[in-house]
Amino acid sequence: MNPYLSLVNQHFCFSSLLLERLTEYEGQGSNRLLVLALSQSVVFQLEATYRFYLREVGATYKCREPEQINCVDELIHALETMGKNPAEASELANLEQQKGSWLWELLSAYRQMMRVPSEQVSQNSPIALVQVDNERDAEELNAELLSAWREAFHEVVERHRQHMLEC
Repeated sequence: MNPYLSLVNQHFCFSSLLLERLTEYEGQGSNRLLVLALSQSVVFQLEATYRFYLREVGATYKCREPEQINCVDELIHALETMGKNPAEASELANLEQQKGSWLWELLSAYRQMMRVPSEQVSQNSPIALVQVDNERDAEELNAELLSAWREAFHEVVERHRQHMLEC
C-alpha cells in the first residue's frame, strides 16, 4: 500500500478540524489573531497535504525516491526519467500555473505567509518595536475561501485516485 495515501488523508482530516474551529470562531467574532492563526494553520495543513499528494502520485507510478519530491516539477522530472507522463501530474502543473485557480491561490498564500512581513519600526523608542500588519492576511483568508480550496483539492485527489486505480 502507498504510505503517502494515509498521510494525505490525515492532513485532509487535520484541515477539516481546523476549518470547523475557524468557522465557529469567525461566527463568534473572536479574537482576530486567533482567527488568523487558525486560517494560516489550515493553509499549512493544505500545503503539507499537497506535498504528500505529490509523493503519493510519485509512489503510485513507482518513482524511485518519492520522498525526494517536493514540488510538481520534481514529480514531473521523476516521472519523465521513467518514460511516464501521467495526466495527474500535468493537471497539477496546470493548476499551479493557472493564476486564480484554487491551487495557485493556496500556494501563493503559503508563500506569502513564509515571507518576512513588511514592518514599521518605531524610531521614538529605545527598544525597537515592530508593527506587523496582519489585517490584510486576516481579511483575505477566511473559512469560506479555505473550505472551497480544500473541497476542490479533495475532489481532484479523489478523481486522480480513481484513475490511478485503473492504471
